[in-house]
Amino acid sequence: MSIVPKILIVMMLVFSLISPMSALADESNYTVYINNKKLDSEHSPFVENNIIYVPLWSVLGHLNMSAEDYDGVLRINHPYRILLIKADQNLMTYFGTSMEVNSARLDYPVVSKDYVLYAPLVFLQDYLDMQIAYGENDRIDITAGDYNKGVSWANSNSNKNTIVRSAKQLKLDADAESYWKEQDYLWRAATSSKINTDLFGFPSYSKLSIVGYSGSTVTLTNGEKTKTVKFNSMDSIMASLLLIDPLEKFSVSDRALIRKGNIELGMSKDMVIMIAGKPDKINTTESKFHYSEQWVYRWSSSTSYFYFDGSGKVATIQN
Repeated sequence: MSIVPKILIVMMLVFSLISPMSALADESNYTVYINNKKLDSEHSPFVENNIIYVPLWSVLGHLNMSAEDYDGVLRINHPYRILLIKADQNLMTYFGTSMEVNSARLDYPVVSKDYVLYAPLVFLQDYLDMQIAYGENDRIDITAGDYNKGVSWANSNSNKNTIVRSAKQLKLDADAESYWKEQDYLWRAATSSKINTDLFGFPSYSKLSIVGYSGSTVTLTNGEKTKTVKFNSMDSIMASLLLIDPLEKFSVSDRALIRKGNIELGMSKDMVIMIAGKPDKINTTESKFHYSEQWVYRWSSSTSYFYFDGSGKVATIQN
């Protein structure tokens, strides 16, 4: 397997979806040596919460280790394992030579600071088999083996596909967790254009709280029942769960009627749309003394007609 040049590693590590660290961190006076050779880097180590971080791309380049970027997920190639990580997230997926998929939660994940990746020394020690020693005058010695052996054992099409799938899943899990932890409440979106469809246990527009989550799997409650749901994409999360109450403009009594999911006499056009979606067809009747609209909804096995009077309220229902 060819070795990615140092400059290419630098480019890949600063690509996409890497955001600066928000927490304050202090640059240190530590000097890092790898295999008794001083680490050449324009980026200094820093200390945060008593954890020492070193510039990851510099370490990889110093050891001629290869790395690849999968849409913001970093793959690090070690002779005996492949690591998949995402900056500022504690999720990690890794493979040994048997290609068994393993997952881990990092106590101290790789972080980004000023758009450069930094690894805690404990990460290098635990997952890249590097030995760490602390000497006098703030000297840190990293002892590492020969990482030029490559990962030819992972190069079959089947193994490559497994790694790509795992990288996509890690990205989804990391993005989903970032999303979950930022939300106080979510609202169930309209389940479909069919009246009162009840997908994964919550009626449309229910106000939901997050009980817990792991990756793209989340446990939600509306106060009456609790459901655990696994999503297969961020698009499906965004389509199913809303950040604001879509019924906010309606009165409390109208909200209750809409959440019931049944179209009733006297409802406004907006209420009907919130329940059933936009009609398949609108027919109008207009004269000097009369105006009405017929909204047509074609379901899978039936058709419904809703007639609105001149005030825009449902006057007749025909199913």
